[in-house]
Amino acid sequence: MRKLSFFLFILLVTITSGNDSLRKEALQYGLSPVPKDYESLLQVLGETREDISKEKIRLGKRLFFEKKLSLNADISCASCHDLKEGGIDGEITAIGHKDQENPFHLNTPTVLNTALSSKLFWNGRSATLEDQAKGPIIASFEMASSPTLIESRLNKEEHYLAEFGQVYGEGKITFDYVVDAISTYERTLITRGRYDDFLEGDTSALNSDEQDGLRLFIEKGCIGCHDGMGLGGRELRKFPIMRHPIWSLRDLKKIKSLREEYNGFMHMLGMEEGAQSLIQFADDGSRYDYLVEMLGKEDVRLLRDGYFDEYKDDEAYTAMVTRGCYECHEKNTYRVSRETLAVKAYPFENKGSFLGQGRQTRYFRVPLLRNIVSTEPYFHNGGIERLEDAIKLMIKHQLRTRLTDDEVKKMVEFFKAVDGNLVDYGFDLKEQ
Repeated sequence: MRKLSFFLFILLVTITSGNDSLRKEALQYGLSPVPKDYESLLQVLGETREDISKEKIRLGKRLFFEKKLSLNADISCASCHDLKEGGIDGEITAIGHKDQENPFHLNTPTVLNTALSSKLFWNGRSATLEDQAKGPIIASFEMASSPTLIESRLNKEEHYLAEFGQVYGEGKITFDYVVDAISTYERTLITRGRYDDFLEGDTSALNSDEQDGLRLFIEKGCIGCHDGMGLGGRELRKFPIMRHPIWSLRDLKKIKSLREEYNGFMHMLGMEEGAQSLIQFADDGSRYDYLVEMLGKEDVRLLRDGYFDEYKDDEAYTAMVTRGCYECHEKNTYRVSRETLAVKAYPFENKGSFLGQGRQTRYFRVPLLRNIVSTEPYFHNGGIERLEDAIKLMIKHQLRTRLTDDEVKKMVEFFKAVDGNLVDYGFDLKEQ
């Protein structure tokens, strides 16, 4: 009996030690738990009691649910950011003023945990919640309002004049005060799950599958982008990495080598000396055959499907395929139009043809993964419905590897443990 008890003790110590090793590894990679109390929240956000006063938070919540901020007084911030539904509207495409769809087919990012972000909007164009809050209010396809209209309406409301006066100490309401109050309230919309308890030392907070999911999250490299307290939201990253899905699981050295060989082939065709026969091959339609002879059928297939195919809608497509030609810049680098890139680069239908930040880029704000199980559909245009499929897509096209179905299941279980409820920081906020 004593031997059995000793064995169980050793087993328990071993399991606990393993759990704590994973916990320490997660902390070393910069993952951290959400604060439990008001003072800790202020410290994490780098704010003071005056910045995030309880009075300002209450006012901000009232404004978050206030439909008078929209042109037709029929839409509020909460209309698209339902706090009971993961902080989103659940629509594939955001719907705004007069049932208009977002012109780029973008869906609504969650408002939960956005205080933990330093990049806001899908293209990361805003760095502060104050700046972000202005966008939807004045956008013609969202709330379609204006600072002048909002100030005019609210300054006629005695209760608002009193509340703004108490918070800001002035006798009139300004648009900047409105977005300041809303953004202050949004800073308190932070969630905690069992994952946070685990990081704080309760190694029994996650079961074995959830811990395996966390381990995979780290080992497969997801943590390289989805880092920090919010598991993302802090930077812009290229998505997808490769310009055509066919390249996603190909070795990068292989891709580079193949592109260099093809560029060399094109350069050789343009040489003034020694290119007579090659030019003749091109003129009689045999350039493609020569490329096959030079690179081999498999490599040419990768070029054809991954690059030639991008120009199917261009006038020169027939000539390029039949003659093995590919339109290039002066420096023999591949040229792909923005319109073509927006369609061909994505492993799902890229409705709206949005390409993130910049003109010829694919840089997007890394989404927060807290409450990810509640914020379907996924990606900027709602192109994927199931979390399992979103995970597989990211593993393949961003990390360029694979997961088994069992590993995907464990990662989903981990995300469920990250999912949590809004933290009560003691603001005594009544339901709207």
